Amino acid sequence: MATTKRTKVNVEFQLVRAELKGVPEKALLKSHNIRQVDLIWPRATIAKKSGAREMVFRRGVCDFTAEEWTKRVVFREEVDDHCGLAVSITEPVSVQKVRRFLRLTAKYALKMGADFMEKAMVGYADIASSPIDALAAMIGEKDVPKVIAKGVLDVTELPAEGEERIVTVPLARPLTGKVIGSLTLSLRA
Repeated sequence: MATTKRTKVNVEFQLVRAELKGVPEKALLKSHNIRQVDLIWPRATIAKKSGAREMVFRRGVCDFTAEEWTKRVVFREEVDDHCGLAVSITEPVSVQKVRRFLRLTAKYALKMGADFMEKAMVGYADIASSPIDALAAMIGEKDVPKVIAKGVLDVTELPAEGEERIVTVPLARPLTGKVIGSLTLSLRA
């Protein structure tokens, strides 16, 4: 039986451009939205990595090329042969919704900490994780902004060492499936 060698590549995922057209919400002349990008199964041991941040649309376009590297980079990850990208963009958000988003993010981070404590402190799980559970319940009282566009893309061709590959994730309305935009990323090995 022949065995094939799997290809592992260190890949840097950077934001390039986002575009939304035909969004029925208030015109995106200038709006603040939240985007989340999930890296799906980069390796057999990693099911998902997530990254979220605020983005500013001007006339339906968000151009990341002039931003610093630290704002453009989403992931730097070793990818085993292939992976997937899942993207979601929320409705325009106010300062209050950004605060709600941060509270919910903190809630889930604290819940993950509680789960870790339960596994690490066998026999003392409830005592060790109760302050974290209480803080998580207090923080996460508000809902998150509604997702207005989402999409997925299978990344089956990784860039070779020293090369760059541009990929575009089509973004559709969650309920209708109508494509209303895209998010373009640069993959550098």
